[in-house]
Amino acid sequence: MSQQHIDIWNVTADAFSARWEAMNDDQLAADTPCEGWCVQDLIDHTVSTQINFAGGLVGADIPEGADWPAARDAIRAALGNEGVLEGMTEMPGMGQVPKMVPFGIAASDLLIHTWDLARAIGADETLPAEAVAATHAGLQRFPEQAMRGSGMFAGAVESAADADAQTQMLNFAGRTV
Repeated sequence: MSQQHIDIWNVTADAFSARWEAMNDDQLAADTPCEGWCVQDLIDHTVSTQINFAGGLVGADIPEGADWPAARDAIRAALGNEGVLEGMTEMPGMGQVPKMVPFGIAASDLLIHTWDLARAIGADETLPAEAVAATHAGLQRFPEQAMRGSGMFAGAVESAADADAQTQMLNFAGRTV
């Protein structure tokens, strides 16, 4: 199961990288779907989360002040270590959980912010299908009070009956598509 988590993080990191590379400095002040955040705020949050959450969990050697490509490459290198996601870790409010749980949350955060970045800069908003499915399933298992009450996500947006899987996941995460 941990290889699936690694694969999903990798495909999501590639998707974020494509939007990162499509972005230009003139877009850093643009609004994002995250209320009160411009693109620079979104980038800072996303990179910091990956460094501190995913990178810390897998023991990545990330240099101080790393940008997204440096953080991504360091996390990828650490993910190559045998058994990196085996075992348990302490997660505030949830106690001891398998390392795959917080790593999956980090991958979900990266995926949703990939869409946020794409929307903000006018890039392709299509997300990797396997990451969308895993994120939606994971979010549905997350305790509602923790998910909505901690400022992580706004309230769910109702999806149209014929909405595709990506729209359903984003709506569940509080995004209006």
